[in-house]
Amino acid sequence: MPSSTYNSVRSLPSPIPPLWTLQSIRFQTALLISAACVVFGLMRTCFGMAMVDIVRSGNGTFHPDLHMEWSGDEQANIHTSFYIGAFIAVFPSEFLAKKLGPKNLLSFALLLNIFGSLLTPFSAIYLRSYFPVAAIRLIMGFGYGFVIPAGSVLISSWFPLSEKSTAMAIFTTGNQIGIAVSMFLTAKLCQLHFFEGWPLVFIVYGLIGAVFLVIWHVRLADKPRESKYITATELTYIKGGKQRRNRAETIVRATPYMKIILNGCVCAICACSFAQSFVLVALVTYLPKYNQIAFKMNLTHNGIWSSLPFFIQMITKLLFAIIADKVKQRKVNATAVTKVSNAIASFASAIFIVIAAYGPFDSAELVQLSIIVSMAAFSAYVPGYNTSIVTVAPQFTAFISSYAQLYAQIASTLAPIVIGRITSHGTIYEWKCAFYSLAGVLAVTGLIFQIFGHGRTEPWGETPSNATSARLSTSVTMCEDGMCKLTLLEKHNHEFRTESKISSGSGNLKKKVSRVSYAGEEIVIPGRIEDLENDVIYSIEEERED
Repeated sequence: MPSSTYNSVRSLPSPIPPLWTLQSIRFQTALLISAACVVFGLMRTCFGMAMVDIVRSGNGTFHPDLHMEWSGDEQANIHTSFYIGAFIAVFPSEFLAKKLGPKNLLSFALLLNIFGSLLTPFSAIYLRSYFPVAAIRLIMGFGYGFVIPAGSVLISSWFPLSEKSTAMAIFTTGNQIGIAVSMFLTAKLCQLHFFEGWPLVFIVYGLIGAVFLVIWHVRLADKPRESKYITATELTYIKGGKQRRNRAETIVRATPYMKIILNGCVCAICACSFAQSFVLVALVTYLPKYNQIAFKMNLTHNGIWSSLPFFIQMITKLLFAIIADKVKQRKVNATAVTKVSNAIASFASAIFIVIAAYGPFDSAELVQLSIIVSMAAFSAYVPGYNTSIVTVAPQFTAFISSYAQLYAQIASTLAPIVIGRITSHGTIYEWKCAFYSLAGVLAVTGLIFQIFGHGRTEPWGETPSNATSARLSTSVTMCEDGMCKLTLLEKHNHEFRTESKISSGSGNLKKKVSRVSYAGEEIVIPGRIEDLENDVIYSIEEERED
């Protein structure tokens, strides 16, 4: 083939697959992360609905002795232990996400939840005490605590800015699917006569988790360039469409902990993270009990009404995120989109929760409709503060996500205790107070985000490859006796000096540790340069041909 023909064929770009197609590897990745949330949601949420059946007295059917005699405080301790475990997981999550990678970290978390789910019924039946079950739930919660930090790191790596809100929506929608399916399916399984139904819940969900773990480990990659399935065009699109022979290297910097902790936007993110978890955990844990006490619902109707708000939330979450990304693509200020979205999530949700509290308790449909609309508006948190997590400082997403999860897990731990104490006697007045508490938390944290939150990247949070004053380009400048020197050229009058030896043997390039001087600070680039976050395709062979 003539050289000119070869060059013309080689230069033809393959089309970039749209996000919403299975040909898009980034869409497949988002679906996998979302499916992980579904599996975790099944195993996390099932206890609230199953508890209604576990503690009821035996009905003289097949195995009436399979029901426990746990007190209200013991039940609350079991619920709380899960979130204590998730709280503990916050502290090592950043380190483990970097050490193991988000893929392996979530695999480890899945294993903890699979074994915990399978062990739960046997511990309850043979030991009878609530304490072993609470210990198992604590371990499962520890695994669950890694989901949001690991998922956020994957979203940050796999999606360009214009798709991040949609990707976060797909990711977190799995949580709503898991909650909704768990409440409905758990109610159905509990009605089976085989071992009184409820032990099947934990066995079935554990087996589902085991099957998914295999799929997860085979198909997912930590970063786009590590995927065996991605095309060159899609990889370049994800990384910003950088031209051949220029690639931006991410300088690995120490995490500026104090800047992050004291930053106003990060504090607003943490406040909203607290509110979202407090309200969600309160409803997931106590909505079945509320429906049973206030409206005398049987298990079938309870499962339907308890799951319906979260089914609706699956749809509205995607709608809010897609609309937000479309608006941002029209060059509307990202901060304005983020604040408006967060306001809907905070204030509209609070208003409808108050309406549910004021609603007549002889009309279950009216009260439930208010809760459904509230949860629909709740979905706007995704293009709100959830998107800020992955945009405020992209290079430090793992720590910011883990730090926000600290507040989320504090809220998750407090919610069962606080709402359980408020509704200890199960009176209508107590349930009204519980609803008012949820609305108050949403309104206060929503106001904090309106003051301090935004949707832009902080100057200290930009990766050097994205910062105007810190762009580096690489070129092979000299080759002698099989040895090449790689020089990072200076741009924008900033000093960047690095030297890296490349030994070329049998066509394989091996790059050693490099040191970079950036604004007077020497930074070590670990390992191979091509392993850095913002690498794009770069062909040394093409360089040599030129």
